[in-house]
Amino acid sequence: MGKHLRLARLIEMMILIKYHPDYGPKKLAEYFEISEKRLYDDLNELNAAGIPIVYNGKGYSFLSRSPMPPVEFSIDETLALWLHVTMMRKHREDIFTGPIRSAATKLLEMLPADISKKLYMLEGSFADESPRMNDNMDKFLTTINQSVMDRKTIGITYYTFSRDETTDREVDPYGVIFRGNSWYMIGYCHKRGEPRTFRINRIKNIVVTCKGFDYPADFSISDYVSQSWSVFRGEETDVEIEFSAKLAPLIEEHQWRPGQRIVKHATGGITFYASMRGTLEIRRWVMSWGEGVRVIRPDSLREEIAAHAAALVDAHSGE
Repeated sequence: MGKHLRLARLIEMMILIKYHPDYGPKKLAEYFEISEKRLYDDLNELNAAGIPIVYNGKGYSFLSRSPMPPVEFSIDETLALWLHVTMMRKHREDIFTGPIRSAATKLLEMLPADISKKLYMLEGSFADESPRMNDNMDKFLTTINQSVMDRKTIGITYYTFSRDETTDREVDPYGVIFRGNSWYMIGYCHKRGEPRTFRINRIKNIVVTCKGFDYPADFSISDYVSQSWSVFRGEETDVEIEFSAKLAPLIEEHQWRPGQRIVKHATGGITFYASMRGTLEIRRWVMSWGEGVRVIRPDSLREEIAAHAAALVDAHSGE
C-alpha cells in the first residue's frame, strides 16, 4: 500500500479511536480490512510519531490530550458537505435542523473567506423534494435515537400494512435509516425473535422501558439492509428478469444490487440476474417499468405480478 493511502488510514484510525474507545484490535482490523499484524504496525507507527495510544482493556485510547491534528477539507470535499448541509437545512420541521445548522456554521468558520463566500452564493440553488416530517415523526425519531444510544428496549404499537394489523411489540432498537423518502428503524423484535424493519410513520406509540440490551457484536445494519432490495427482508431468492431493448439502457446505467449480473442479447434486450432476501420490493420495481419487462424466475414473483396486472386490468375495464 502506498504511503499516502497508509497516511489516510492512520488519520482515520485516530478519529475512530477518539470516538470509539471500545474498538479492540479485532474490530479495528476488520473495519480497515487489514490483518491484526498490520494494525499493530500502524499503532506502533503512531506511537513513534509522538501520538501515544494505549490499550484500555477493551479498546484503545490516547495517553495525552488533543492528539488529533486539525481537519482540513479539499474543495471537492467542502462542496459535497455544503451541498448536503444546504439540502438538509431545508427540513424546517426536522429534528436534525438544529445540529445541521450548527455543523454548517462550524464548517464555514474553518474555511478561507473566499471559499465561504462562494458557498454562501450556492445556497438555495439546490432542489429539495424531501418530505416534511410531522410532530409525531420528530418525537419518535428523537426517542428511538436516544434509546439506541442508551441501549434501552422500547415498546411500540405498530401497524403492519400488508396484514392490516396493529400489534404491540418490544424492540431493541439498533438504529434508523432513511430509504425511499421514509425513515425506518432496524431492531430486534421480541415478538418475532429476530431483527426486523419497522417503518417509523407506521408506529402509533412509543414507550421507553427500563430494560437494557446489548448490541450484538456480529450485527451490522449496513450488512442487514444490503441483503434486501431496499429495506425489508424475506426468504433468500435468486431473480432472473428480461428487459426489452428500449428499457435495457435504463437498467444498465445503474448498479441496482451488489453482485448483480447483466447478460446482453443480440436483440438489444438484456437479462438481469440478482440475489436478495425477499421479493416484495423488487416486485414493485419490476411493475414500475410497465411493458417491456418479464420475470423468468422465481415462479412466485411472476405469479404475483400477473395477479396484480390482472387486478389492474379489471379495475380499469368497464365503467
